[in-house]
Amino acid sequence: MWMGRVTRMEVAAVVVVLFLIAAAGCLEQDTITPAVSPTPASTLMPLPWTHPPMPSMFFTLLEIQKDLAPDITLMLPTYLPDGFFFNYATEARASRDWPMNEGEFMFTYSRGQDEWLTLSEQSRNSTSCDDRPEYRAVVAGTALAAIGGTGELWWGSDGICYNLSGTLPREELEKIAISVHPVPYRDGVLPPFEYQPPAHPLIRNSSVNRSSTEKNVTITVESLDCTAEACKAVIRLGVASPPSFSVPPGMTAPPVYPDPHAEWRVDGGRPLLKTRDSLGYRPEGETTLIFWNLEPLPDNSRELVVNFTSVKGMSGPWVITIPLKDRSDADQPAASHQEGSS
Repeated sequence: MWMGRVTRMEVAAVVVVLFLIAAAGCLEQDTITPAVSPTPASTLMPLPWTHPPMPSMFFTLLEIQKDLAPDITLMLPTYLPDGFFFNYATEARASRDWPMNEGEFMFTYSRGQDEWLTLSEQSRNSTSCDDRPEYRAVVAGTALAAIGGTGELWWGSDGICYNLSGTLPREELEKIAISVHPVPYRDGVLPPFEYQPPAHPLIRNSSVNRSSTEKNVTITVESLDCTAEACKAVIRLGVASPPSFSVPPGMTAPPVYPDPHAEWRVDGGRPLLKTRDSLGYRPEGETTLIFWNLEPLPDNSRELVVNFTSVKGMSGPWVITIPLKDRSDADQPAASHQEGSS
C-alpha cells in the first residue's frame, strides 16, 4: 500500500511536470494566446515627469518683471509702430527633467484685431543661432501664413537667440529688432508699450440699433455696454450659422463660427484692442448674435466707428457709426442677451 501510494504520487507529479513543459512549449511557439487578466489599479505606477512644465501666461509686463529672478532682465522692443501695445506673454521655464531648457519668453503685441507682432527669446545654452540677422519670408501653407504672418527675423546677441515675426513688412521687423534692449524692473515705471486703460473710462449701457447693409447682408449693432474694464457690443449678423457637418438623428451640431473681422476706432484714433475672451456668438434662427469685447473707452469719447471688413468669408465693408456724445440714454438697460459660446 505504501509503495502503491508513492507510485501514484510520483505519477501525478510527472503528469504535472509534463503539463507545465507542454504549456511552456505552447507559449514559446506562440500557438496559444494566453488570457491576460486586467492589472489591478493598485499596481499602476505613476509615470515619471518627462515633459517641460506648462508655460505661464502673463497679461502685463510688470507682472512678468516682478515674477523674475533678480538676475534676469527682460529684453524688450523700445520701438514699435504707432498703435501697437503689449497684449500677453508666455514663459516656459526650466525644470529638473529638462536641464537644457533654460526657459523661453514670447511677447505678443497687437494693434486692433488683425495686426500682431511676437518676439521670442531663448538662451543659447539650449539653442543656437547666428549673430547676423536672417530674414525668412512666409511660406504659403505654413502655420505662420495661416495666422496672417508676413515673415520672421532670426538673430543672436549676448547669449540669447531671438525670433521676431508678425504681420509687419521686413523693414519694420528690422527696425524693431534693432530696438530690442534690456529693460530692468523699476518700481512704479511702466515698461515700453505697456497698455494702460483710461484714467476716466466711459461707463454706460445704451441701445444703439444702427445697421449697415452690403451684398444683401445686414449687420446691426444692437447695444453697447461700457464698464471700467471693457466695452461690450452686441451685434446681429443677418446670416444664419448652420451646422458645418451632418450629424446623426437626434444630435445637434455646433454652429459655424461667424469669424467677423472689423476695425473699431474712437474719435478717429488708433484701432481699438480686443480684450481677453473678446468674441462670442449664438445662432438665433436665421441670424447670429455676436458679442464683441473691446478695450474701455475714455469718458470724453464722442464717436465710435466700426468697419466690418469680412464676416463668414464675405467681404464688406459694413461701416456703422455709434454716437457717444449724447448721454440722454446713459445708464439705461440695453436689450438683454445671453452670451454665446466663444
